[in-house]
Amino acid sequence: MHLNLFNPFRSHKTAFAGLSAWVMAFLMLMFTPASGQEARTNNAPFNVLLISVDDLKDWVGYLGGYEGKVYTPNLDRLAAAGVAFTNAHTSATVCCPSRNAMMLGKRPSTTGLYDNNQWWKATLPEEISMPQYFKEHGYYTAGAGKVFHHTPGNNPPCSWDEFQDQVFDDPWNFAEWSAERYFLTYGYRGPIVPFPDWKPLNGLFPHNAELDWGPIPDKAPEDYGDVAAVNFATDFLTQPHEKPWFLAVGTYRPHLPWHVPQAYFDRYPLDEIVLPSIREDDLNDVPAAGKKLALATAREFEKIAAAGKWREAIQAYLASITFADEQVGAILNALEASSYRENTIVVLWSDHGWHLGSKQHWHKQTLWEECTRIPFIVRTPGITPADERCPQPVDMVNVFPTLVELCGLPEKADLDGHSLAPLLREPTAAWPYPAISEIKTGNMAVRSSDWRYIRYHDGTEEFYNRKTDPHEWTNLIGDPRYAEIIEQHRKWIPDTFAEPVPGKNSFLFDPYAYSFLHKETKVFIDGKK
Repeated sequence: MHLNLFNPFRSHKTAFAGLSAWVMAFLMLMFTPASGQEARTNNAPFNVLLISVDDLKDWVGYLGGYEGKVYTPNLDRLAAAGVAFTNAHTSATVCCPSRNAMMLGKRPSTTGLYDNNQWWKATLPEEISMPQYFKEHGYYTAGAGKVFHHTPGNNPPCSWDEFQDQVFDDPWNFAEWSAERYFLTYGYRGPIVPFPDWKPLNGLFPHNAELDWGPIPDKAPEDYGDVAAVNFATDFLTQPHEKPWFLAVGTYRPHLPWHVPQAYFDRYPLDEIVLPSIREDDLNDVPAAGKKLALATAREFEKIAAAGKWREAIQAYLASITFADEQVGAILNALEASSYRENTIVVLWSDHGWHLGSKQHWHKQTLWEECTRIPFIVRTPGITPADERCPQPVDMVNVFPTLVELCGLPEKADLDGHSLAPLLREPTAAWPYPAISEIKTGNMAVRSSDWRYIRYHDGTEEFYNRKTDPHEWTNLIGDPRYAEIIEQHRKWIPDTFAEPVPGKNSFLFDPYAYSFLHKETKVFIDGKK
């Protein structure tokens, strides 16, 4: 079968194999209203379709974060159908804390969930997640792929009526682990195969398990792991459901390793790749705590640059973005062809951004714009105007209270965020809150309309004028001209930060019963309740 990999309406194995081009073109027109708000055709409760894209920074067409050409037709058409927040930021700049903050509606500084080595259900058993709250109020909840963090223990059954685990493209045993240990570490339930002799594809030695890119030999495009999550979602959307539903689906790309089919690389010729603008002295005015975060993965960037593979790496990241965009397109197509189109809220977000050499950094886990700014789009039939941009600063703890209000559920008063419903109705309305991002304990960034303030755990600070210094090259923290506005940003830093909750090694986890037993206190937590 011939696959047109860059048609945003390419069929997946279970989605629209027989639809003709003119039907799909009609669907696209239907999805992008010319003006005004879409009318709801009935008074049925809203369904919720929550789409997460892993490690996706602002390098998408409608945000213009990449100075070259990036192909994201499906994210762009979703932005054209609703409200796209152009100053949206993650609540935490690493996967698990970011997803916990969004799905629990509470910041790391409130919960103590600061890193990937913590289970929210084991340590905070009384917390109610977003899908669980919807489930308790009459919704059928389903999920697939990377929604919470993908490793075992992060998606307790109490949140879901059904859930399909993340399917991985790389079940390679590079440390002679048992299948049980591999499952507990990565969540992969299938057969473990020996580490392949074709790794690393990018030729970088010594090999890093994640720092690789290229198409997996002899792997068909439809067999990549993210397609399994998309197929789950498209199947779900073709079925009748008696209850209103909450469906969450997450793609793993563009998370490392950047293994996607060759056709996606071909879209980005190396001679057309635009390298990020960087300065060798960029860290000179950054305090020691900030330098420590920046230089934590500097060796990876140095290895890539020394091998002359910087352009190749950026090409691979862009290819993975376009691959993820196509997965989003398949889900949107399924929704548009379903009976749920007129009463389904669509929310798309990313868990954090990504550095590709700026601040001498590779990866995530910093508090600069490169790492905090993310795509965030909301489409709500009858409420959101089409093709609108909201410039107000927002972060992801606001999603939970927003969906609660839009769906008419009882207010959940203990959440940290605020409903974005006023901005969905009027995207340029006044908004009194900044966007707040965190990494580890005591490190926080405050992003307002024009400024970025950073406070580290030791009290050291940074301050940037985003209008005149979009690369954040000049730290203004010591400039007396900005003392008053700096003080206005400081007030958003909490007086105290929650102590980190115990790590995974404090518990005995049974992945089959989905229970946690604290090794010292012997407290038993049932993840099904």
